[in-house]
Amino acid sequence: MTDKNIEVFQNLHLKGRKTASSIRASILAQVQGQWHHALEQEEDIRNHATDEEDAIVLVRDAFDDVDESGLVLWQEGDGYKVSNIVPRNVGELGITKYNLILRDFVTKIAEPAARVGGFEVELSSPHQSLDDWLDAEPTTALRRFSRLANKSTGAAHPMDRDRWYVFLIAVHHASKRLDADQLVRWLVEVERWPEDKAHELAIDYEFALGLLEQYDQSRS
Repeated sequence: MTDKNIEVFQNLHLKGRKTASSIRASILAQVQGQWHHALEQEEDIRNHATDEEDAIVLVRDAFDDVDESGLVLWQEGDGYKVSNIVPRNVGELGITKYNLILRDFVTKIAEPAARVGGFEVELSSPHQSLDDWLDAEPTTALRRFSRLANKSTGAAHPMDRDRWYVFLIAVHHASKRLDADQLVRWLVEVERWPEDKAHELAIDYEFALGLLEQYDQSRS
């Protein structure tokens, strides 16, 4: 059984076959129209960096109901990754608007630059599901817990608690694990748990995994 997908912040990586400096030159050569090179902000970021890695800061003019925003590309080996997109006049963009700006950058700047500069553009999916975050065993355990549990009491009932423990132990032994925010979003948006109970379970999730890890270390 698969769940509906959840909208997530996309990740963008620019991977070079040569050097980061060649990617930088190719990106800046494409900056025009509604995109601008924010050199002063860029220099300020580099002055406060703790290493020699480069940063590129671009600004996208406001469009539709999306605020003017700054996009930061941070050097990652011989390439770059988008580390943040920050709006100028609002507190945060939210997932949808963040991804709109990112995809606009890909279409108008990154992809044309990649065709000229010979580097790769890797953009992650805007939607993910529980199967993207967890291995099969804990995924099955979490779905079983959620769909059999009394959503008004969380894991309070002994049978619900036992199924919750099965999930926690499965995650502890798995190669992948979702974070607390992802757990809350899945419980609320997919399984329709009350937000307060979802947050209670997320707190218990983080505590339990920390305890299990500490226990393993004490026995090693």
